[in-house]
Amino acid sequence: MAEIWYLGIGTETLEGLEPRHAASFAECVELLGVTPEKWESAPDEVPGLKTGNPLVDESGYIYVMLKADEGDISGYEDKGWKPGWYRSALTIVGFEKNVRKKSK
Repeated sequence: MAEIWYLGIGTETLEGLEPRHAASFAECVELLGVTPEKWESAPDEVPGLKTGNPLVDESGYIYVMLKADEGDISGYEDKGWKPGWYRSALTIVGFEKNVRKKSK
C-alpha cells in the first residue's frame, strides 16, 4: 500500500510521524493528483522540503506527500513512475475534501 503523509518544511526524520492514509498506488495518485514529475527523493530518504523563502520555511508550512515503494508501483500502467516521495500541489484541506468525496 502506498502512503500519504503530511510533512512540514525542513522535516529531517519520520520519527514520531505516521502516514495519514494508505491505499493502492492508483488511488493515491488519483486523490493527490501527482505526476511522475513531482518525484522528490527515494523512499528511504526524507525529502528536503524547502521553499527558498525563509519567511515561509520558518512558518512550518506542511506538504501532502505520497510515499511509494517498488512493490506499490509495479504493475501500474504508466511506466514513468519510480519508487519514492512525490509532492502534491494539494493542501491538507484539499486532500481531505478529495477523501470525503471518494468515500461517498
